Amino acid sequence: MNLSAIGPGAWLGIALFAAYLAWLGVFFASVRPRVMAALGRRLKVDVRESTDLLDAGTYDIEGQGATLPKTGAVYAADLALLLVGTVGAAALVFVPAFIIAESGALLPLEGRITGRSVAMQVAGTATMARGSGKSRLAMDVVNDGREALRQCRATVDGYTSRNGYLHGSSAWFEVAPGERRAVEVALDAVEPPAGGHRFRVKVECANERLAVADAVLGVQASE
Repeated sequence: MNLSAIGPGAWLGIALFAAYLAWLGVFFASVRPRVMAALGRRLKVDVRESTDLLDAGTYDIEGQGATLPKTGAVYAADLALLLVGTVGAAALVFVPAFIIAESGALLPLEGRITGRSVAMQVAGTATMARGSGKSRLAMDVVNDGREALRQCRATVDGYTSRNGYLHGSSAWFEVAPGERRAVEVALDAVEPPAGGHRFRVKVECANERLAVADAVLGVQASE
């Protein structure tokens, strides 16, 4: 396996997953038992983890003092703690990482490592008559990496009702290292509202996203 071909995004995902697994180990071995023991001291009961086959891993009151309100409080606290410590921690770690990866912020760094990189420059604003739903977006694509890129295509990145479900793609193309190629994306939308709409375009080569750029669609109001 060629480790140099693994981009920063993949390494970030591996590191975050390893950190999450380490946190789960600490949570179940130390954090959860300490919190439940502190709850037991506050309620003046003995709260311990069950080792019975049917309910192993759950916390309950042992010995005297197991009234219904206190038992319910232990169950509710344990459930809330589990949700925060597992699902909550996962959301705190992986949601920001997903947002960063989707933004394309790591793509230039990945390109420098893998040698597969392109730069995009959008030429102006794409204009569209509101009734037609058709337009074209011109851009320049430069292969600023070390490898020849094949099976490449520029497409609209994302799909939303705010711009009339704008979509579109260019013809397939290839681009050699250092080559600049003019590319045109055929845009299509369903009754987009009048005004300016920001959207993103991306370049993929062999189903690998290599670059993203912002663009603007100007929809003319109907006369």
